[in-house]
Amino acid sequence: MPRGRVDQAEKPKEFRKTFSKMIKDFSNQWYLILFIIILAIGSAVLTVITPNLLRNILDTAANMFVIDQINLSISIKWDLFFSNFGLLLGLYAIAALLSWLSEFAAVSVSARYSYDMRVKIQNKLDSLPLSYFDRVPYGDTLSVGTNDVDNISRNLQSIITQIFSGITLFFGSLIAMLVIDWRIALVAFVSLPLSFIFIIFISIFSGRLFTKYRKDLGELNGKIEETYAGYKIIKLFNKEQDVEDSFNETNVRMEKSDRFSQFLSGLIFPTTFFVNNLCYVGIAVVAGIVSSAGTMISFFMYLNLFTRPLQQIGQIANIIQSVVASGERIYALLEEKEEEKDPAEAINDETDIKGQFDFENVDFSYSPDKPLIENMNLHVNAGDMIAIVGPTGAGKTTLVNLIMRFYEINGGTIKLDNISTRDYTKNCLRGSIGMVLQDTWLFKGTIKENLLYGNQDASNEEIIQACKDAHIHHFIETLPGGYNYMLNEDGNNISQGQRQLLTIARAILSKPKILILDEATSSVDTRTEQLIQDALDNIMKGRTSFVIAHRLSTIKNAKTIIVMKKGHIVETGNHQELLAKNGFYADLYNSQFSGVNPMAKNENSVLES
Repeated sequence: MPRGRVDQAEKPKEFRKTFSKMIKDFSNQWYLILFIIILAIGSAVLTVITPNLLRNILDTAANMFVIDQINLSISIKWDLFFSNFGLLLGLYAIAALLSWLSEFAAVSVSARYSYDMRVKIQNKLDSLPLSYFDRVPYGDTLSVGTNDVDNISRNLQSIITQIFSGITLFFGSLIAMLVIDWRIALVAFVSLPLSFIFIIFISIFSGRLFTKYRKDLGELNGKIEETYAGYKIIKLFNKEQDVEDSFNETNVRMEKSDRFSQFLSGLIFPTTFFVNNLCYVGIAVVAGIVSSAGTMISFFMYLNLFTRPLQQIGQIANIIQSVVASGERIYALLEEKEEEKDPAEAINDETDIKGQFDFENVDFSYSPDKPLIENMNLHVNAGDMIAIVGPTGAGKTTLVNLIMRFYEINGGTIKLDNISTRDYTKNCLRGSIGMVLQDTWLFKGTIKENLLYGNQDASNEEIIQACKDAHIHHFIETLPGGYNYMLNEDGNNISQGQRQLLTIARAILSKPKILILDEATSSVDTRTEQLIQDALDNIMKGRTSFVIAHRLSTIKNAKTIIVMKKGHIVETGNHQELLAKNGFYADLYNSQFSGVNPMAKNENSVLES
């Protein structure tokens, strides 16, 4: 099925809707956010007060000194000196403390949000149907759960603190300057429209380049992930140079967009600094004429506080866009359709499961316009071994996926022991089935830990016996540490055949009532395959077993062989009966031993199916 790639650089399509959802998710921390806002505003208020206090100290500095003109000496009134400067230093210290506390509390809010969101995403992924993972690349899902959550976490505290402290600084400085001397304030206000125009103009263009950079970054990450996942295929077809050229092309685009975006963004500070310097000159001239040196210095400080929020506007705007865009992607994942919930009265005890299956008029397709299984009817007695054969795309693996309820059928009923599989909980249904896939899956950990994945309560004796049955015990004993040998991710430090033997041992250890083998011996040599087949024959005794096989020689002893073609069961019977019919199964079987292509007999045969 087609897989789409999530654009990591897109701006939020529904800003208000996503923003309201994010606000709702923070509602359980409203008291802490309110506390942060109060701290940020308090710090900003104290910061606004200090320039005026410094002005008063400077204008009355003469009162702190006693000049003895007779003895030509100067003494300091230390009580007045320490009271004035002590108060000033105290206000600076309290303002810094409040700012630090607000940042610390904001980090706690963002960390809690990230934790909660990761839990939600993990729970969501656990409840999504396989059709979601067929449709969405794993890298995109991983990016949402890591990069997007991390993007919100890293930027959230700065948004909360800077917005409210910036607003307070801006209006507090504005009011303070007007109260102190409106004439000098008018000179300072000249910087406002000039800085605002420069900042908005620069932010628009730098924002576009930042967006392009993030888009190129997402594309580059996707290429890196794809390259490392398929590096063997790349080397097999000598495509290293093509991959390198493609990487370099994207990397150059990303470097250019990053360079120019950073360059434009970096112009904000020197531009506003230049405008401020012009205003400093204007303030110095006007204050020198109409006011005092203390007023001049305080206005210098107020001008810096006044223009600081303006310098942050572009940055904060881009951060908010980026955070909301990340939130939109997260909520898109969280709102994906989940697997059907188990009914409250669903059976959750697998003790009495025998393994009889009935397919009654079953219909299924992955997409509405491409029907696959139509009106399938099948009866399987408990304890029978059922082999499923057919060409690629016939629906063999789909059939067992429907048994496991990895996908829900579109019509009809699948019954287990005369009870619809929908009336069992998924845990009960899947817990009664052991499955060995053609594609092995092992996680990073010891061999023993991987084996216990199917049965956490298994004893050491049971583990060893399962491995002996799967003919992997001797190999494990030769490894450093034996059963405590550490496997790499995907178990790529042992061979494909050995990995498959381990998955067979894991299935044996789970002691399933029903066994499904999907090309379980496809990666082992013929001799080992026969040994495993003998072991599986013993294991399958008394268990309902579904065996998907392309090597028809391995399923000669199956009680019933189902031959599938284009989603339909075209033939059923045992090996001898099907050969005697001289039909599609006979064509498949003979083609494997005689080299005769079944297509020569029927144009609508194996490769076209």
